[in-house]
Amino acid sequence: MAGSAPVATGLSTSEALALLAEHGPNRIPTEASVPAWRRFLAEFTHFFAALLWCAAGLAFVAGMPQLGVAVVAVVLINGMFSYVQEERAEHAATKLRALLPSQVRVRRDGHPARLEAADLVPGDLVILAAGDRIPADLWFGATSSCTVDESMLTGESDPVPKQTMDAGIGGTFLVNGEAEGIVTATGRRTRLAEIAALTTTVKPPQSPLTMELRRIVRTIAAVALGVGLLFFALSALIGISWQDAFLFAIGVSVALIPEGLLPTVTLSLAMGAQRMAHRKALVRHLQAVETLGSTTFICTDKTGTLTQNRMSAVEVWTPEGTVTVAGAGYEPVASVSGNEPAIARAGRVSRAAALASRGRIVMRDGTWQPEGDPMEAALDTLLHRLPGPQNGRNCLRPSDSVSARRGGANR
Repeated sequence: MAGSAPVATGLSTSEALALLAEHGPNRIPTEASVPAWRRFLAEFTHFFAALLWCAAGLAFVAGMPQLGVAVVAVVLINGMFSYVQEERAEHAATKLRALLPSQVRVRRDGHPARLEAADLVPGDLVILAAGDRIPADLWFGATSSCTVDESMLTGESDPVPKQTMDAGIGGTFLVNGEAEGIVTATGRRTRLAEIAALTTTVKPPQSPLTMELRRIVRTIAAVALGVGLLFFALSALIGISWQDAFLFAIGVSVALIPEGLLPTVTLSLAMGAQRMAHRKALVRHLQAVETLGSTTFICTDKTGTLTQNRMSAVEVWTPEGTVTVAGAGYEPVASVSGNEPAIARAGRVSRAAALASRGRIVMRDGTWQPEGDPMEAALDTLLHRLPGPQNGRNCLRPSDSVSARRGGANR
């Protein structure tokens, strides 16, 4: 079997090409997207739009072309506006997906190499370091202080230690250490693909706004039709010809339909989506804005769900006194307060803590970002924030300690 390839050398290029042809690319099958023309047509054929189309037709029949043209213009402008708003969000989501890392390190022909994650095959020897995403299901081979964040599958925020022959799940992240693993499943055969397949079998429920609009539209249609029939009957009873009575009833019915309700709802949702976009929240469907707004309780106990999953060392306690460190994020600049002996001791404490950790902060895209465990990155940040040289001997006492606390709540 391909998975029995020697750990030291991995697969050969010819073996990998043969397995790639057999198993296909390492991609999770995605649900077929709705064609753009169908999404565009849906903006003009929903229940409220259908009611307005009927109102426009009746207006032309009743000899009110100006009203008919106005109703048609409302439907067309509203439909095109909604389509453009949702297409912009869809394109933004596509760009975000394109930013995900797509390359992995493997050992091919006995040498380390970098290749596209889609080209992985069962039996490949993958080389992982802290911060890497596990690209496919695998068995861990050699490991060194290896822990994996599996919260995306289990909901548990604590990293899971991994030893030799433990299973790794594609899509999870290596938080600490280094590891090598033999790929056991790729593409649609991975556990993540199985979960994704389950989500496609569930039909999403209607949003509260959709259900409420359907109820309102049905009520409006019933009232307009009822009043129209009533006026038609009254007109016939007082001797008006049935042609004139019919046209009069149509005019009354059309007048009772609120043409401005649809664009008012659409513009309100669009404004909400824009406000959320300014707060870095992407809304793909306009009606999701109202669904989020109608949420009264969110029940969660998972760190990183409602917090920034970021830690910061704020105090160092030493026999000479307490040192307070106040800084933003992982920037290596902070305000440090405390007496000089305490600050000097804090420097030695922070150096010892950083040397005992693997996590660190790195400059990426113009900002300082953590690499590895957030707590260990906070300790590395503390080392950079404290003044003075940090290369002296570490003279630690049992009473020396570092306190760290989690960052503020996230939206």
